Amino acid sequence: MKPFASVHAVMLNWNSYDVTSECLRSLKKSLYRLQRIIVVDQASADGSCDRLEHEFQDDQVVFVRNERNEGFAGGMNIGFRLALATGAEMVFSINNDTEVDPECIGLLVRALESDQSSGIAGPAIMYHKYPDRIWLVGGHFSKLRAGILVPEKGKRIHDIPTTTRRVTFLTGCAILIRKKVLEDVGSLDTSYFFYSEDLDYDLRVLEQGMHLLFVPEAHVWHKIEEVAADRTSPYVLYHLARSTVLVFRKRFSAPYRWYAVLLQVVLYTPFRLWQVIQGGARPRSFWAWVGGLWAGIRADRTTKAPAF
Repeated sequence: MKPFASVHAVMLNWNSYDVTSECLRSLKKSLYRLQRIIVVDQASADGSCDRLEHEFQDDQVVFVRNERNEGFAGGMNIGFRLALATGAEMVFSINNDTEVDPECIGLLVRALESDQSSGIAGPAIMYHKYPDRIWLVGGHFSKLRAGILVPEKGKRIHDIPTTTRRVTFLTGCAILIRKKVLEDVGSLDTSYFFYSEDLDYDLRVLEQGMHLLFVPEAHVWHKIEEVAADRTSPYVLYHLARSTVLVFRKRFSAPYRWYAVLLQVVLYTPFRLWQVIQGGARPRSFWAWVGGLWAGIRADRTTKAPAF
């Protein structure tokens, strides 16, 4: 193992002082010292970036201010470019609404250094509200179900095997990426704007012959609800639907492409309706999902992600 691989963390901030500051504090406690923590501000209008810059006045934390919200993929790409330009050998991509265990990054680095054929490593991610319950871990993309399977979701972290293993899906919520992956595979695809850019990227990494590693002993806690009133807003459901359809249209050929899209319409739409009802959202949230499906069907699937 290379004991001192240069690791830079990248996160976004958008009107979210409280969660971003807590995430930053957790990253600064990492036992594997990050060379740089890059915070890309997405044109926040609430003064949160000013407050963060005032609080974290040291050489480790760097702030980039975008003039507009570039979406998740666009914002993270800006951070990735800066990380590579300033000497990163690995980049830790992390959502700002998380807290990171002090041992997490070191365990992810060790996993990648131990398996040179792997390009990305991801931790076990638990609910912040229920610290030992799994939100998402390494999963598998199912072509039959046209979706991600995560059998361990909802289980206790102590009830799953602790052995690092190869998977075919890692969520972009928290992943460690080799420099070579970013150089060879390229940037996140900005045509998604929000959601599915991680599945798209995982598929592209696998196509390059590299592997994805799930490291269950590395831990992150995500501030997300189980049945999400905050996950059934019109904004969220519109982009989730649009991006889900778009990833099938971009990454797969016919006839599977249309089988997967049809499944979203026929099978998953009733499930979203149930989520809307359970989350107490208004009917416009459901219609936002329907509108997102149509937008994904109409979207230009030929646009390619730019290289770094």
